[in-house]
Amino acid sequence: MSPPSDLTPRRVLRILRPAAAVCGLILVILMLGPFHGLERLFGLADGPAHVIAFFWITTGLFAVAPGWRRNDIALGAVLIAVMIETLQAITGRSLSLLELAADGAGIVVAMVPGWIERLRHLARTCPDASFAEIRAADRRGRGEEPEEEGLEVTALLRAPATRLRRRRKDRR
Repeated sequence: MSPPSDLTPRRVLRILRPAAAVCGLILVILMLGPFHGLERLFGLADGPAHVIAFFWITTGLFAVAPGWRRNDIALGAVLIAVMIETLQAITGRSLSLLELAADGAGIVVAMVPGWIERLRHLARTCPDASFAEIRAADRRGRGEEPEEEGLEVTALLRAPATRLRRRRKDRR
């Protein structure tokens, strides 16, 4: 019998997060630096290169932030795309709405497997319920008022960790 593995999801994330940060920094340098046209060396036009880049950016964010909702991560990726296009305009390169659309296409392509998996889950757990019934039963859409009047940014950053601690307490 082989010894138990010391590999845990937490350890994998400890490796993935710095690696993702380095990859993100490299992508930002490539997109903002004087490397315009570099994608042609790989046989890609500018649009497909943006689709591929933002597919991997979004997929990487999904991997390193498992406690965050996919839609929130996708919105963050859209924000990154808008910031990069704006910074390209500031640094002397052209601002292109077509490139921004290609970035969005890459984000959508990264979202599709999650949508399909959600549909598969619903088909297994409640195949005869209408989507309106499923939405009414969804605990996330009840519209409970937050305790504080304003939601701080730090509360948003701590939210995934807080949910994880609550889950651990519930198991005990």
